[in-house]
Amino acid sequence: MINMERYRTVSVLGATVAASVALVVLFTICGAAQLLGSSLQVTHMWMSLFTAAPIGSVQAWLEGLFFSLAFGIVTGSIFASVHNAIAARGL
Repeated sequence: MINMERYRTVSVLGATVAASVALVVLFTICGAAQLLGSSLQVTHMWMSLFTAAPIGSVQAWLEGLFFSLAFGIVTGSIFASVHNAIAARGL
């Protein structure tokens, strides 16, 4: 019989990398949408989550990409740790 307990956990490193990449990609998509259609207001609030610099500036891109990566690391590691703690209790 296969021990399914081993398969119920989430890799902390995998979740961290996945969340970081996802947030960087989302920030890049929103930044590109802002560059292509600057009249679109939908991208500004997402970008403002990660930077206070003027939208579209080089500083906004650098800060946004850095903080997207940093928040992804924090989010992924917290998610995986909480999931593994809950899974260890059989929930």
